[in-house]
Amino acid sequence: MPWSELIRQMLKKRLALLCLAIMALFVLVACTARLWVDEEDLVPRAGETALDETTGLERSYHPPGWLLWMDPGHGHFSKTGQNVQTKEDNPPLPEAQRHWGVTDIRTWHLPLGCDIHGVSVLAKLIRGTELAFLIGLIPTIISSFIAVVIGLVAGYFGKWIDDLVGYVISTLASIPFVLLLIAFVQAVRDSDAVAAALESIGLDSKPYRNLLLVLIVIGMTTWIGLCRLVRAEVIKHKSREYVQAARALGCSHARVLFKHILPNVMHLVIITFTLSFVGSVALEVFLSYVGIGIEPELHTWGRLIVGGRNELQRDPSVWWPLTSATAVLFLLTLSFSLFGDALRDALDPKLRT
Repeated sequence: MPWSELIRQMLKKRLALLCLAIMALFVLVACTARLWVDEEDLVPRAGETALDETTGLERSYHPPGWLLWMDPGHGHFSKTGQNVQTKEDNPPLPEAQRHWGVTDIRTWHLPLGCDIHGVSVLAKLIRGTELAFLIGLIPTIISSFIAVVIGLVAGYFGKWIDDLVGYVISTLASIPFVLLLIAFVQAVRDSDAVAAALESIGLDSKPYRNLLLVLIVIGMTTWIGLCRLVRAEVIKHKSREYVQAARALGCSHARVLFKHILPNVMHLVIITFTLSFVGSVALEVFLSYVGIGIEPELHTWGRLIVGGRNELQRDPSVWWPLTSATAVLFLLTLSFSLFGDALRDALDPKLRT
């Protein structure tokens, strides 16, 4: 389909345009995250600087600004508020004023409140957006590249190449994905050769080095589904008249594959790319939950969700870190999923007729 026709089809879908605007906003935040939030904003402030300089309240578990604005006379925490848990790693809640006493615009200084360390939840979400796009893009690019190359070669040449690819896909598909991912992550992360190679290119930060290894492993283990789709589509197209005409004109195999067949399977790649992106972002939450590859020093959405789940058990409940991160993750996932569905409807001829 020509790009002009695709744009015309997408402009008719208002929901897709709304999702595209939301996605563009996320991209803008991700690209400018370090302009809004620097490293000093992420330094724990509970302790020596326990009081916020603007509101005068304690930074640790500082409530959202809009909550103060809506109900300034009701203290979310009382002076007798205690932690219902007895674990040493969950200390009692800090004392706070019974009445907030903050009713002006200064309440928006911390619109989403702070976590246990007195770090702004909004600052963590902004920096987490930057990491979320890295987590979504790197594995998706790697898996899409592997899937397209292997699918094109297997579907076009067939014979023993197709059989070999089929055996590899069947073997990898028979192994539970989580176990396969954990095994690859542990093997690569403990490799001194891999660590030395990454340090040689200037990546000497252990948290980011481990994150990059996890993303590469995710990309190398999530290409099977798209590869099957590309292979099946290539098998269908290689017997059509335009491919036979290209062969009769003496075109090389590479030209036939990348000039004639690949453009006709790109709609599958584009649709799968959008869905795989949000899948990789959601997978980071799972990896943070089980503690694989995502270091606590990284301010990802997954780390914020995992850190906020225990705060719900406090009395009173500290719900804003978990709720904020979950809402942002849900909005990103929903917008990409709906936009991917709209792309599928516009690119698939069967759905347009």
